[in-house]
Amino acid sequence: MDIVLGVSVAPTAVRLLLIEGENADGATVEQDNIEVVAGERLASQLVAAIVGTREAAFEAGHRLTSTGVTWTDPADPAEIGALRDELAARGLADVMLVSPLLAAAALAQTVGSAIGYQRVAMLFIEQNNATLAVVEVADGSIAELHRQRLQPGLSASRRAAHLATMVAGLDARGPQPDGIFLIGCGADIVSIKPALEAVTSLQVSAPEEPDMALARGTALASADAPLFASSTAALAYALDPATGELSTGSFAATDLAYSAVKDEVDVDHGAPRRMSVLVAASALAAILAVVAGVLLVLTADRPSAARQYPRARVANPAQVPSQPPQAQLPPPSSPPPPPAPAPGPTAAAAPPPPAYTPPPAYAPHTPPPAHTPYTPPPVHHAPTPRAPAPVPTPVPQAAPAPTPVAPPPAAPPPQPAPAAVPARPPMTMYLHFPFVTVPIPITPPPPPPPPQPPAP
Repeated sequence: MDIVLGVSVAPTAVRLLLIEGENADGATVEQDNIEVVAGERLASQLVAAIVGTREAAFEAGHRLTSTGVTWTDPADPAEIGALRDELAARGLADVMLVSPLLAAAALAQTVGSAIGYQRVAMLFIEQNNATLAVVEVADGSIAELHRQRLQPGLSASRRAAHLATMVAGLDARGPQPDGIFLIGCGADIVSIKPALEAVTSLQVSAPEEPDMALARGTALASADAPLFASSTAALAYALDPATGELSTGSFAATDLAYSAVKDEVDVDHGAPRRMSVLVAASALAAILAVVAGVLLVLTADRPSAARQYPRARVANPAQVPSQPPQAQLPPPSSPPPPPAPAPGPTAAAAPPPPAYTPPPAYAPHTPPPAHTPYTPPPVHHAPTPRAPAPVPTPVPQAAPAPTPVAPPPAAPPPQPAPAAVPARPPMTMYLHFPFVTVPIPITPPPPPPPPQPPAP
């Protein structure tokens, strides 16, 4: 069975309480009240009592899940540090030191939840101080806190009157509580309860065992009660009376978890340095990737310029076939027969442009004698010139024979120009970086075109 141990240390006695349940919400298993022996170290007596109780619980078959210790009104603040050292020396590092006011607030929250309150006003009375706090039952946070110092030597009636004045102001302040829970340490709360009921309309309740109430609250707080997670838990004990300032003189470094004081312990910054190295390496890899991308763009632009050059050269042969249709235009201008001797000058004119080899080939393609049989003018003069008509002057001219021979050699010259230039296969270059490998394709420029044959 899981149990929780709560210890309350007073100037004259040490009270121990074992409660069932991992969250200290069960019945009481065992309780003990140990008188403090004068002349001995109180820290040693307290540690001996805790060790004995833990051993007895283990022998009984229980599993002690958590242990909480609270110390009210220590005669010497250094005794808390001595207790901490003593616990560490005995291997009791899991023992939690709980503020007295935080233990009282944890108990008030549990009582308010059992009654059905939304808010409960807690009046915690110590030997020299009185604290009035409003606790939110839902999450254990402290909505309001007022603390006053009690003058020593006051009679019970005068002390009750002073506390009644504190409670009477609840009606005019902040959130209205549903009830008042009275808890004390070293004070007679039985005589104070009637004085409080006389000045307020709220219901006043008190624990059944006032002496063990603080030990039970310590067990609840050490069992990780919701009050420990509240953002205002530091107010439960970190305020000096009537000053509103933090008191750090009576707490050691490990007690700062319950206060708003920043931790001054040096922290190892090894992990952030490793992270900075990774960030720098990532940035370097990104820069190199950008450089590689620029190189890739530059190398990709060169092949495009090389491809445009051969296209301009291929367009030249396409102009050659466009000229033959222009050579066919002269036939309509040669209908009259007298221009028959004109072929002689055209043949003589062909030699001047040697570069144009096609013109001489197409010149004989327009023979006027072929069209002479169809010319009707000479036929109309048949009465007298019929004898010369049979003259076979057009037949002996074998000019058409060389004409079919000339065109074949003219067609082959343009074919060598569009010869396809073999393209080189693309190449890939890899840039290896610390965290990434970037492939860069490189397309080599095409080889220069072959030299053109000399013109005939």
